[in-house]
Amino acid sequence: MRSVGKFYDDRNFPRGFNRSGVFTINESNLLETFGRTMHGLSDGSLLPSSEAEKLFVDEITGLLTVQSNYAKCWIKYVTRTSTKVRSYTLCVSQRSSNSSYGDDDLTIDTDGDSDLDI
Repeated sequence: MRSVGKFYDDRNFPRGFNRSGVFTINESNLLETFGRTMHGLSDGSLLPSSEAEKLFVDEITGLLTVQSNYAKCWIKYVTRTSTKVRSYTLCVSQRSSNSSYGDDDLTIDTDGDSDLDI
């Protein structure tokens, strides 16, 4: 497969593919080196120029079963960037608006007398 240039996805992987924890080192290298070509082949902006690229297009379109490392890596990238990942929190506390935390001890002295003896 030809290399058109380095491929980066700063929106989905701002620290890079290798530091994301999603891809292996080999997958990160494949994406960086051949990602622009794989992207162009998948969206149709590039035409396949070799047998490996034709095989890649057939695998990602479903004409052949996915066997090459290029197709496996690209499908993994597409599924990670196209599906919404939900994040969950472990601790959630909501305060009700009518709860009184320590309001019982609040008294307003309206007659001017103070409890302090000076």
